[in-house]
Amino acid sequence: MSKWLPEVLPMPGDIKIESQAQDRFYNTDLDKALKARGITTLILTGWKVSGSVTYTSVGATLRGYTVVVPVDTSLDATDYEVAIGLFQILHQHSSNATNEPLKDRASTLSRADLITFK
Repeated sequence: MSKWLPEVLPMPGDIKIESQAQDRFYNTDLDKALKARGITTLILTGWKVSGSVTYTSVGATLRGYTVVVPVDTSLDATDYEVAIGLFQILHQHSSNATNEPLKDRASTLSRADLITFK
């Protein structure tokens, strides 16, 4: 975690977790750190929507988090892999096949311009 773009450089007090697997919760203290701060909703973005984003969304919902994945901020190598990843996110164990907004303990697909913070 030594090279950061200035635009995404962690701020003092930010949670920093070195991942061990595609599910960023696996074998890390991420769950403990988030719960200690009272965080219940996660916005997941990144590279491989059919890999790390999908597996982390599964790990998050298994731990009781509500997840939002902005489709315009998560990429993959091909359009096919993007489609597979988005399908998997909505149809995982806590199924949200109808993409109900902010369904508790499930993942929702959205767009970055629709997300606001309170």
